[in-house]
Amino acid sequence: MLFHSILVPIDFSEASKAALRLAVKIARASKDSRITLLHIGVSPAMTWSDMTHYGVAVPESLVKLHEQMAQEQEHMLRKLGNEEIPEDVLWACSLREGFPPEEVVAEVEAGKNDLIVMGTHGRTGLYRVLLGSVAERVLRDSKVPVLVTR
Repeated sequence: MLFHSILVPIDFSEASKAALRLAVKIARASKDSRITLLHIGVSPAMTWSDMTHYGVAVPESLVKLHEQMAQEQEHMLRKLGNEEIPEDVLWACSLREGFPPEEVVAEVEAGKNDLIVMGTHGRTGLYRVLLGSVAERVLRDSKVPVLVTR
């Protein structure tokens, strides 16, 4: 077995779907490998803990909206897994919130993954400077191999 547990960050872009397809090939070649699909939701600009710290009660409508968004993201992630991952490959889903590069690295450590397969949007120039590169930051901070696809 080459890799036991493969983490695939998913942002629902074509680049992340291509990374998932590659991870499936690796998992099949490795025998008994497991794929974890990871989606990182973007936290609101002001988190709940920030609001309560300042004595502001979190409106129930915001809490419900947040829960609905999380449920929809999980539904989309499971749908993608069902569509793209064959029945002979084990897989699971994980949802996190926060800064994507940090959350990918945290998931690797929590899930005992031994490979990350992720897509990149291939941004260059000003877009890359302004938006940064999640893949580049994961490459820099990960303690396991990272396979980046385009």
